[in-house]
Amino acid sequence: MNAPSHLLPSRPKSPLSNLLGWVCLCFLASTLLTLAPKALANSGKEEPKKEEPKKAEHGGGGKEGKKAERPKRTFEGIEPLFYLDDKRRPFAEPFNKKEGEEFFLCRANVGEWYRQMNADDFNMLAEKNGLNKISGSTCALHLVPSNKGKKLPYLLLEFYTNSDTMRECILTEECSEVRTVIMYIKDKTLYRNFIITDSRKRVHKQYCLDNKSEIIAEKPCWRYFQDLAFKKLQEAENVLEETPEEKPKRRRSSAKKE
Repeated sequence: MNAPSHLLPSRPKSPLSNLLGWVCLCFLASTLLTLAPKALANSGKEEPKKEEPKKAEHGGGGKEGKKAERPKRTFEGIEPLFYLDDKRRPFAEPFNKKEGEEFFLCRANVGEWYRQMNADDFNMLAEKNGLNKISGSTCALHLVPSNKGKKLPYLLLEFYTNSDTMRECILTEECSEVRTVIMYIKDKTLYRNFIITDSRKRVHKQYCLDNKSEIIAEKPCWRYFQDLAFKKLQEAENVLEETPEEKPKRRRSSAKKE
């Protein structure tokens, strides 16, 4: 009967087998030391993704370039006289239209400083004629179609003593108190033709003012410049009449032949 294997005496190992065991153990240890840093670095964390290089942004010359935005209107600092496009039209919609004529609110369509300047000039003329003054808040920008030149509309500013007068004047065309200023351009300079009327006091006056609010004529601007041109023409003709057309010819002394 054979004895159990664990009771049998153990066989001595050879030196060669001991050497191979030590070599395997060292190889296993070096492998674990090599993989340990990577395992610790990635434990519980994801490897960061590489960012892709951004595409170069091109200027606005291509199709994908952004379109130029329309400059925003501002009421701070210096303002223009009117907020109009290249066809001399406001960007807003009219509040009333009739027979080609259009009415817009002055607010956001006319520079605040320019509206107030015209209102002050009207009050100066009203005081001169003993008429009612205006606040300037009830105001309309009136566009009248034109068939001359580039067919750009005429610009009129109309002021009213109150909202009821404004409604009556625009809807029924019965205006007891008229306060209208017409823009007039002459030699690239802007003049203003003021019309001030009070039917009850039987007053109807027109004045031509420059940009410094000075009265240059108590008549419409177009009439003033027409009369001025006619006066210059007359003066030029009078000068031509006084000056002889031809110089007197010199007499030649000629010896008579015998």
